[in-house]
Amino acid sequence: MAKDITQERPLDERESSILQAIVYEYITTGKTVGSRSFVQKYSLSISPATMRNIMFDLESMEYLKQPHTSAGRIPTDKGYRFYVNSLLDSYEFSLKDREISVKEDVIKREVQLDRIFSLITKMLSTESRYAAVMLTPRFDFTVVKRVVLAPMDNNEILFILITRTGIVLTKKVMVSSNVTQDELYNFSNYLTSELCGYSVYEIKGTIFDRLRSEKEDGINKEMALDIAELAVSDYEEPRLHIDGIENLLKIPEMVEEDRLHSLLSIIEERNILRGILEKTLENDGIRTLIGAEIEEEKVKGCSMVSTSYKIGNKLVGAIGVIGPTRMDYEKVVPLVDYTGRVVTELLTKMSK
Repeated sequence: MAKDITQERPLDERESSILQAIVYEYITTGKTVGSRSFVQKYSLSISPATMRNIMFDLESMEYLKQPHTSAGRIPTDKGYRFYVNSLLDSYEFSLKDREISVKEDVIKREVQLDRIFSLITKMLSTESRYAAVMLTPRFDFTVVKRVVLAPMDNNEILFILITRTGIVLTKKVMVSSNVTQDELYNFSNYLTSELCGYSVYEIKGTIFDRLRSEKEDGINKEMALDIAELAVSDYEEPRLHIDGIENLLKIPEMVEEDRLHSLLSIIEERNILRGILEKTLENDGIRTLIGAEIEEEKVKGCSMVSTSYKIGNKLVGAIGVIGPTRMDYEKVVPLVDYTGRVVTELLTKMSK
């Protein structure tokens, strides 16, 4: 049987503009689009019959589908893809509504790096009204200014690393024997004098080995270095921040059975989102995944808009928004892009 040639040909200008309008209408209203009401609403200079023919052709080419026999049409993943590509082709990388920029001062007042990432994710979920996700960078870029060791209960020590930019990283370390306050004071001074000015990457790479080979009088150098090495070993693993899942539960189609299972999978199996964001790190710029393009069996009926962010010129992490395929791409794409640029600027300044 010969294949329908309508599936092969490109859309003409009228079909293209009508498809974009249909997708926009469905994103805005969440209701199926009928030919008569659509022509009337947009004051199109074509008859409802002509509109029905165009919609039929778009359905034949798999840009639209009809959920019920008597209902209007809604976009398919392919229809959304055409719409998003059209947006990206004409997209100027600027954010008209820069409300999120007002809150940059809030971020810059924070000293806990994990708190900064939580704030950024929270802001993005609030602005987008979907769920926001962020894969943090490795902490190797931070440059040490001071090290403080503080006693805790049950042979636990709080390792506090203060960076040159004022960011504070903390880690609890368990030791096998009691350590006095005076010993911790001496350890703090020793580690500060030896590690100050080096990045965590350098410290983990060569500095510990060099210090262990040197003699040091009047201090239990080995214990001090053991505590520091245990503390910084965990800084390498990127973390995943998620915020705004409750926003998705307010969207009717997201609580339908299939998509509800997707949400539960996203919450319970964070490696799914981690894997998606790690692929975003492979390239610079905006990445959009619509429906089946996510290529994850446990995530259905969702879309993700993400971007990588940098420290200097190095791609180090990713941030994005996940929501229904009926996502407001026109708002989300520039919002994610702008947020990625803010994070890049912030982290680059911190690394200097």
